[in-house]
Amino acid sequence: MTLAWTPVTDRVYVTALEPHRVNVGLVVGRDAALLVDAGNTPAQGADLVRSAADLAGVPVTHVVLTHGHEDHLGGLPGMAGLTSIGHEDLTGAEPTEVFSMARAVDLGGQRVELLHFGRAHTQADVVVFVPGENVVFAGDLLEEGADPQVDESTSLANWPTVLDGVLGASNAGTRFVPGHGAVVDRDFAFVQRAEVAMLYSSSEMLIQQGVTAEQAATAVEWPFSAETLAVALPKAYAELAEKGVVPKRQLPIFGV
Repeated sequence: MTLAWTPVTDRVYVTALEPHRVNVGLVVGRDAALLVDAGNTPAQGADLVRSAADLAGVPVTHVVLTHGHEDHLGGLPGMAGLTSIGHEDLTGAEPTEVFSMARAVDLGGQRVELLHFGRAHTQADVVVFVPGENVVFAGDLLEEGADPQVDESTSLANWPTVLDGVLGASNAGTRFVPGHGAVVDRDFAFVQRAEVAMLYSSSEMLIQQGVTAEQAATAVEWPFSAETLAVALPKAYAELAEKGVVPKRQLPIFGV
């Protein structure tokens, strides 16, 4: 398979892999190179290593897993010999090395910083900062061209807080590589942070108004598709219920 790498900077590249348009990053140092995510299948993983090494002109030594979904780590078995790094709560893979909060990799004249800000899209989201190039690989904490995806391991309450941490470590010129879609700027990241926050805050408001999860999809003008809301709203209601936020029952008046 021939891969098309798009330069983000002189030392940072991205390629999108089908069938899910998953972004895989490449960071090139003087002595070594690092991949961000592994693609969908072992065959894709092997192709990524070969293609990245050809482009970089130095050995590819590491692959960082931004989270545990198959489209981002399914290629790991095809990357024999690489040091794979993930968060300690990562499921669905066996990385060579794990970390809790922070980790750095020196590629020779190019430092790559890995940070975990807490549970958000999944319990094991890793954000990859390339400080010398002012690039951030956000994994599926950000999505371009599609809605952010929610599953059973998501924390809608904490996702905006995690993005606050990411944005706080960036500046006006930072470029963000989302898990899927085109490279975006800081303004895009701020807008998507607000949209994700709306899922939780508006659900809390609706619950207090006595609106059920089934009714919530049409009770507010949401910036998400019906398919996304069908998963995200029950998740938001469930998280709020765990904190004791449930619809209040009105007592009958005069026994009526």
